Amino acid sequence: MAEEHFDVLTKSGEKTGVSKPRHLNQAFVYTLKVNALYRSEIHRDGDYHRAVHVWIFVESTQELLLQLRSDDKDSWPGQWDISSAGHISAGDPSLISAQRELEEELGIKLPKDAFEKIFVFLQECVTNNGKFINNEFNDVYLVTVLHPIPLEAFTLQKEEVSAVKYIPYEEYRSLLAKEDPAYVPYDVNGDYGKLFEIIRQRYIFSHWFFLSYFLFFVWHIHCYAKGCI
Repeated sequence: MAEEHFDVLTKSGEKTGVSKPRHLNQAFVYTLKVNALYRSEIHRDGDYHRAVHVWIFVESTQELLLQLRSDDKDSWPGQWDISSAGHISAGDPSLISAQRELEEELGIKLPKDAFEKIFVFLQECVTNNGKFINNEFNDVYLVTVLHPIPLEAFTLQKEEVSAVKYIPYEEYRSLLAKEDPAYVPYDVNGDYGKLFEIIRQRYIFSHWFFLSYFLFFVWHIHCYAKGCI
């Protein structure tokens, strides 16, 4: 089976025409005794590349699905993170990658029209004492379901995911704002705040608007019946 490659991008997100393998050459690793944290050339060299973030939002409970990253992950092991995420292989469409990652990590297969690309987020950070350099353009997708998918319906990819849970989106936002160490950090006051703002405006605000309208309508009918108006 051919080694998976990632497209190397410029800092502005354009393809350079160069791709690099997902994993370092094992002979190279053994010969130079490269730290195990250097699992890919992309993250060793700090190359700009592409990935997908997929968030599952439950409209009826106003919750997001989170995954607990495996303790074996080379970045943010053992922390709660996005519903599903992964790199975009060289030449692959973003949407296909989003579908693939959700199915591989959580065992859930959804049609293309279930995925809505809501924004692109550039993540630039260095972790693991400078050994993991992440310069990543993330296509952020929102999958909205009316009711929670039962947790027992998920088939977890054990190499990647240890557990999943639902959390109220406002509580999750608050934990990120406090930089809770149990959660992979995202700047909710920066670009990634768009996720929570989109959810609030689209689902929470509209929910209260229609509820208020309904209550007003009920009150109006009640008053009319009583001769108040």
